[in-house]
Amino acid sequence: MLVLEQLRQWQSEDSDGPAGWRAAWERALELLGPAWPTEEMWPGTVLADGGVALAMALYIVSREQDIAPVDVSRAQVGDLVDRQGETDGEIPPRWEARLRALGHDPEASGDPVSARWRDLRKDNSPPDNAPDAVHVDHGSEYRWGPGFLEGLRSVLAPVYETRLQL
Repeated sequence: MLVLEQLRQWQSEDSDGPAGWRAAWERALELLGPAWPTEEMWPGTVLADGGVALAMALYIVSREQDIAPVDVSRAQVGDLVDRQGETDGEIPPRWEARLRALGHDPEASGDPVSARWRDLRKDNSPPDNAPDAVHVDHGSEYRWGPGFLEGLRSVLAPVYETRLQL
């Protein structure tokens, strides 16, 4: 399966979400479609997380700034994941607080935004007692940390920057 196919499936599952969430999904897929025409899900799981995280970032910024997702800049998205002096451990609670401020209870069932957030915030790091080979194999089979952090950083990486006109 292609990453874009997976993202479109998730977008379809979220079709009963708020209008701003649907618009953020549309914008994310509009941006990612040209960048990932043939990216496969395996090992593209990180990219799928990044695609959802991009939609989430567009949603958060557009709602907070009262602008359309198409008007959200790369700098605004980047600021959601990389702030001077902030550790990775501080980022998930900040995103969650912002979602709460927008009226989303991350634990609520029936809210597509909250459901996607619960998936994105999962820590994918191997347990501390995992064999050393797991920790060495960082680039291929394993995702590390919350899915949205590694995923969104991958989406914003220079390898896609020329194709991702955000």
